[in-house]
Amino acid sequence: MLVVDDEPMVRETLGQVLTEEGYVVDLAVDGESALEAVHAARPDAILLDLMMPGMNGREFLQALRGEAAYAQLPVLLMTAVHGLEVNLATLGASEVVEKPFNVDELLNKVALAVYRSRDAHKSISQPLPFVSVPAVTAPDKDRGVVLIVEHDRARLQQLDLVLSARGYTVVSMTRALSQLSRLARALRPRAVLLDLRSDGVIDIARELRAEQQLEQIPVLVFSRDATPTADVDAVYQATDCDLVNFVEKLGR
Repeated sequence: MLVVDDEPMVRETLGQVLTEEGYVVDLAVDGESALEAVHAARPDAILLDLMMPGMNGREFLQALRGEAAYAQLPVLLMTAVHGLEVNLATLGASEVVEKPFNVDELLNKVALAVYRSRDAHKSISQPLPFVSVPAVTAPDKDRGVVLIVEHDRARLQQLDLVLSARGYTVVSMTRALSQLSRLARALRPRAVLLDLRSDGVIDIARELRAEQQLEQIPVLVFSRDATPTADVDAVYQATDCDLVNFVEKLGR
């Protein structure tokens, strides 16, 4: 996430809230420094103050959208003007967030913006050495969302690659953030795959299985180890094939 605001208190507070939610956060004080930050490391989404000295939010958006590489990068406009009617399409923004912030609403919008960004800008440079599932031809349509928590980033990328090749939209993370339940409610995924060794998985698994709104979403808790590590129902010694087969069977 990139947070752009000229007010130090707002900037630092948002940075802390998003960091505690599990995001990697960069901060910028104006549009010019925000452009430099975007070029240095492309964010998944941007929280942008509309009114700033120097290059303001509107000018930043014009510059950002002028570069084809960032045409679809989600930008959430922050404004203290309540009820402001903004033509988001004209500005090149994705959403409006009013100050003072409702934290839950803010995090909901951020989580969905990050999901849309990942869906529009998937990039895995090359297959990893332990490919365990044969490649298939790309399907004609999107087969739904799969939420994955896997502590091993390399294996997470591999699983993402395999499922994406089969037409699934993969939303993944290395630890079970509180946003996972929020995303599950918003996206209604085809399946949720949870690695026992990832931080926070046990609590999230219990929350997903206990919440009536999510009870129809299949949840698979798995471990790649042979020995149970927690008192929860799980599939042990799970391979990539096991996980992909679980998801594929749901679509038949």
